[in-house]
Amino acid sequence: MEAAILGFIGSKNIGDYIQTKAVIDIVNTKKIKILDRENLDKHKEGKIKTIINGWFMENPKNWPPSNKIKPLFISFHINPSAEGELLKEKSLEYFKEHEPIGCRDFYTRDILLEKGINAYYSSCITTSLERKNYLKKNIQPEGIMVIGAFDRLKPTLDKKSIVKLFMSILKYPIKKTVYALKVSQFNRYLNNKKIKIYRHSQLVKEPIKSHNEGLKLAEEMLEKIASSEILITSRIHAALPALAMGLKVVFIDEGLKHDNHKQRLSGLRNYFTSTNLKDFFMINLDNIPLTDKHKVYTQKIKDTITNFLTQ
Repeated sequence: MEAAILGFIGSKNIGDYIQTKAVIDIVNTKKIKILDRENLDKHKEGKIKTIINGWFMENPKNWPPSNKIKPLFISFHINPSAEGELLKEKSLEYFKEHEPIGCRDFYTRDILLEKGINAYYSSCITTSLERKNYLKKNIQPEGIMVIGAFDRLKPTLDKKSIVKLFMSILKYPIKKTVYALKVSQFNRYLNNKKIKIYRHSQLVKEPIKSHNEGLKLAEEMLEKIASSEILITSRIHAALPALAMGLKVVFIDEGLKHDNHKQRLSGLRNYFTSTNLKDFFMINLDNIPLTDKHKVYTQKIKDTITNFLTQ
């Protein structure tokens, strides 16, 4: 039977393809299809084994997947914004048919257990990424890499409804001021350090147009992480790969109070140093602890995927 993994054409978040790349590294073959995460219900070709992981989903009306897909659920996250559809009876029947469901976070595990689904915490596939695959020859890791440390604070206009748009317009000036002040304080603090500072964005301006483009962007970002010693970020799929590669990780949790963000972190926050900006200034970057709490799950992830594909 053919095998497939997931991508997300249309995403502006490289993190979606960081997850794709992590699965590719485990599978260790280029002969594998990539299906679009948001359109699994539309797969009409032959029966195909599919590793289903990641954030679900932007278009919950397109769930559950086609019966042509034989799924392995691992590192699976149900976002609160989509649980209305993903916890409907038809979806629960689908989960029941394909349990156990490996969940990326405690939140997803717990809501499925409450519905009588055999679910367990698998951790995230990106904790399996290996530095040796992304560190270029003759490169000695150095410096601090900053990836989206305050992305969640950057104000945007909510166009989902007229009311939300109006409210976001009213709040925009204050939010922009708070964002600018915190970024300024943070940059000034880092610039006083006698260490090289590098910056990269996990977000792209234009939607990703193909799986190849997404994978290329992911590889470039992973190479930049691998060449650094310390990572400062508010992005899970920058933090977890860096952790897996042995970097010291500081996770800035500013702007993560919304339920959608908090639930994604349940279980994963234990892996790295997590702080707000005020407490960040008190941290000695030389003494950030290296943790290996994720490692107990890493081999299990690899074995589960390998067994699924070879059965």
